[in-house]
Amino acid sequence: MANEIYDSTWWGNTIDTASSIGTSTEMIQGQFNLTKTGEEKVVNGDFATDSNWTKQGNVSISSGSANFIDNGSNSYSFIRQNISQIDGENYLLKFEIKNYLSGALQVILQGSGIAATYNSNGVYSIFIESSVSGGYLELSRNFPAGTFSFSIGNVSVKEVRASSVEAVKCLADAIHRIGIQNIQN
Repeated sequence: MANEIYDSTWWGNTIDTASSIGTSTEMIQGQFNLTKTGEEKVVNGDFATDSNWTKQGNVSISSGSANFIDNGSNSYSFIRQNISQIDGENYLLKFEIKNYLSGALQVILQGSGIAATYNSNGVYSIFIESSVSGGYLELSRNFPAGTFSFSIGNVSVKEVRASSVEAVKCLADAIHRIGIQNIQN
């Protein structure tokens, strides 16, 4: 259950409650499975080695991080990796910013535009719908935003099998079904 996007505690409690009152849990369990993620698309997202990433500008890979450090040249600095994405599918992008001193990280999933810009330490998650097949993931310093110094770690891209809207609908369907079964009993 480690790959679920949503908090499994609520779902587990709902399944237990439905079982305890004699309601079938098949619907709830089926919808719960919709929230699972697919296989990892990023290779070496933990930066264990200096490989699998195209680097440009003032960026290096070492000690489990991609390190963006301005040396005064104000160059466009990025790391990029081709990933297999499918047009119209939803993806969950996760990454960590650490050792933040200045500047901003810009995250781009090709075909989806700029996902977001970040300027503080933390672990981040972004849901993105792809508009291309194939493509690449690019993590860059926000250009031309001046000086920059930060590191990135634990980069992950996985396909998600349901969006938050679908999950809410699934929840409503499950509650409706349980309510009708309770009235009939």
